[in-house]
Amino acid sequence: MDEKLIQFVDHARDKGLDHATIRQLLLSAGWKDKDVAEVFCIRDLELPIPKPAGGGFAPARGGQPTGSIWPRRARDGFLHLLTFGSLFTWATSLILLFFTYVNFAFPDPAWRTSYSATEEALSVIRAELAVVIVSFPVFLIMWHFLLREVQRDPEKAKGAIRRWLGYLSLFVGAITLSGDAITLIYYLLEGQLTVRLLLKAGVLFLIAGSLVLYLALTLRSEANMEAEG
Repeated sequence: MDEKLIQFVDHARDKGLDHATIRQLLLSAGWKDKDVAEVFCIRDLELPIPKPAGGGFAPARGGQPTGSIWPRRARDGFLHLLTFGSLFTWATSLILLFFTYVNFAFPDPAWRTSYSATEEALSVIRAELAVVIVSFPVFLIMWHFLLREVQRDPEKAKGAIRRWLGYLSLFVGAITLSGDAITLIYYLLEGQLTVRLLLKAGVLFLIAGSLVLYLALTLRSEANMEAEG
């Protein structure tokens, strides 16, 4: 606090000026409303003004803000984007991997199988396996870490990035399941329902449905935890 500001307020009070007049004089001279209010509090209150926990932006040495919430939000955003990104990656690769296996087990009679086509399919299988092997453990580790953070601090369940990504995943899953059902009904009405199509629809329904159910239960339990808290 500027000593000249404190001295002026003391001098003005000694001259009989009230708070409103002193405040107006200081504001008209260019002082900030926050500085004026603080100097009045220093003179009238026995305790100093408390600082907000973790949410203040008081400048520290070098002019850098302390207690900013932005680094924490950036950290949460990074962790959740990595977690849900790995979730979408391994789930998509796992679905495509099973689709390729179904194509091998039930080949389309209209397509001729050649050595080059077989090698290309095997290459796709190896690529999808590599993606699943890398992304699935990343998802498990990151998701376990985020769940532990929510258990330690239930306030983290209210994070905007967590809610947005969670419900966005539910939306994508619901759209996927709806498209799966529409495809089945269409080919059923066309009379072209095959075993291969049924197996692919079953794989898609099993993986996407399991993820949607798990995420829905997780978000619901976190909402109940928030309501109880």
